[in-house]
Amino acid sequence: MTMIDAFCHILPAKYEEIRWARAGSKDFAASSPAHLQYVRTGHKAPNYEGLTSLDARFRMMDEFDGYRQVISLASPSPEHIAPKSSTELSTIANDELAELLVKYPTRFAGAAGAVPMNEPDAACREIERLVDELHLCAVQIFTNVNGRPLDAPEFRSVWKTVADKGVPVLLHPARSSTHADYASEQDSKFLIWQVFGWPYESTAAMARLVFSGLMQTHPRMKILVHHTAAMIPFFHGRMQSMFDQFSEDLAILTEARLTQPPIEYFRRFYGDMGAFSPGAVNVAKDFLGADHLLFGTDAPFDATGGRSSIRDSIAAVNNSSCTEAEKSNIFTKNVERFFDFPTS
Repeated sequence: MTMIDAFCHILPAKYEEIRWARAGSKDFAASSPAHLQYVRTGHKAPNYEGLTSLDARFRMMDEFDGYRQVISLASPSPEHIAPKSSTELSTIANDELAELLVKYPTRFAGAAGAVPMNEPDAACREIERLVDELHLCAVQIFTNVNGRPLDAPEFRSVWKTVADKGVPVLLHPARSSTHADYASEQDSKFLIWQVFGWPYESTAAMARLVFSGLMQTHPRMKILVHHTAAMIPFFHGRMQSMFDQFSEDLAILTEARLTQPPIEYFRRFYGDMGAFSPGAVNVAKDFLGADHLLFGTDAPFDATGGRSSIRDSIAAVNNSSCTEAEKSNIFTKNVERFFDFPTS
């Protein structure tokens, strides 16, 4: 079976070295459990080993026949790690991603480039470079820019560049352990910030893109939302109920800029398999449609360096209510169409 993993992560060697040298954020490590483990123990767990060692990565990949990846950087984002060096980090990362594509075409089907979102003009230039010169297939954008929402006025030029270039977006959640669960506390407890906070982060970002009018302004923009499109497929019934109940309020809040019912803009997003269950696939199919589901695993972020994520994602598709044709499309053809790859 041929499979293209649309949403999995890597830390290229030079980028990995430079980002630690340039790190300016006090909670850099607090943005990822993998980094917290590494800082605490000094040893790389299987997930971190899979991010930084091609040998470990390829050994894992060899366990799955016909398996290739679209690679993107592991979080946190360049602008979060080192705000003053975000352009440098993005450039280094994208050059390395392009080199990996050339060197290992049978392993990597494509790569989503990094952009320094805290420097919008530089981000626009880097988007043009990663598409026109490096031939990367997408761009990865995180759900907030050091606390700034993605629909803030300064980022409009970035979204216009994305739309004008026709480059797909991988939307990755961004939230750290310093984001407390309650206002009376200083930090999040029990990984709540990551396990539950990340889906909320993605959901909030999607809502801001919809109600700000960005999804309407750029109707052909393609956005793949990590972890099976976050909370949206699971709460679409409640969303519809609330949008109907408060339609007048929403019209005021949005200055009546939306020409379609809000729920229809949310259906434009795409989701991967990163919720790891057939039920999640079924719910996402019910809302987004099977043609908006892509095989994407979040590898190597599990206790086995990616193996569990890939196995569970395959099982989620195979045990879902999708037809055999829909399952086949999720593994390959939907991914090829999303990234505009040659179809197999």
